[in-house]
Amino acid sequence: MQSAWDKAKPIYLALLLAILTWIALQAIGRLTHVLLIIFISILFAAALTGPVRLLERWRVPRAVSVILIYAVSLLLVVGLLWFVTPPLFDQVAGIGDRAPRYAERYERVQDAYEEIRSNYGSLPPFDAQVERLGNAILERAGQRALDLPSALFALFLDALSVFVISLLLVTNRERILGFTLTLVHPDDRKFVGGLLEKMWTRVGAYLRAKLIVMAIVGALTYVTLLLIGVPFALVLAIIVALGEAIPRAGPWLARIPLLGIAALEGFATFGLVFAASIVIENGKGYFISPYVEGDQLDIHPLLVFTSVLVGATLGGFAGAFIAVPLAAIVDLFIREVVVPWRKRDIAESA
Repeated sequence: MQSAWDKAKPIYLALLLAILTWIALQAIGRLTHVLLIIFISILFAAALTGPVRLLERWRVPRAVSVILIYAVSLLLVVGLLWFVTPPLFDQVAGIGDRAPRYAERYERVQDAYEEIRSNYGSLPPFDAQVERLGNAILERAGQRALDLPSALFALFLDALSVFVISLLLVTNRERILGFTLTLVHPDDRKFVGGLLEKMWTRVGAYLRAKLIVMAIVGALTYVTLLLIGVPFALVLAIIVALGEAIPRAGPWLARIPLLGIAALEGFATFGLVFAASIVIENGKGYFISPYVEGDQLDIHPLLVFTSVLVGATLGGFAGAFIAVPLAAIVDLFIREVVVPWRKRDIAESA
């Protein structure tokens, strides 16, 4: 006959498991930013593996290789900023020259809105709508300006953290992998080691390819906007290139400012820019991405879109950036581990 403790033991264990689960979820919620930094560091470390191996063939120490790659990347960014900054200021200064044209179009939009409002009296006045939008923009801009020093310092700390963690991961990868495999049953170490290596290689190749695609799309957009005659071509091309970091939705969300400026330039300009955007995106999808990225991740578009939504909700831009590689890792684990295990279980029970 069971005692009272034996009968209550499963309930206490279930309650303890629920409490531990709640604590773990709370800890993950509070450590979201730290986890993002760690995973971004893993992505960069995986992307550095190929170039570091190449430099190792030339007898360059691994730590020196990582520092050298980061230094060259920083010099490229500084050189790009040095090249971009003068025309950027020229284009921003050109806003004043275009103000009369934009004011004229503003008046046309106002007249069209008032005509619609005459039929729908519940609509608020146009000036009130614009004033409310302007106040919201100014309030947000003022808050951003006040938070800028602390935001820049936090960004510097995050960048420094990514550099240090990725450096340690690259230089100690074999040691970390060896320690991880000691926690696995000896019969499964070869399989687990191969799976981890496949994840590492696939994610690193994806990130390297993504940076190349961003550069190509940005350059194509810049040249196209120059040919069409769209103002602020350099700024808009940089925004479009950064949008490529977020798959699926990112490229078109980044084109909202581009299409807005094109619309202010006239219907013909808007049509040309919209058509050019479609051509560039289709060219990226059919030619650039397959050639540069290949099938590194090989995951379903629905999973990509869902992971981006979840990542953006949990971690903003950084969460959306890491969502697809993280989804690819989970997808690979399910394909290589869960599905074969489940098939064996079904075969044995049949």
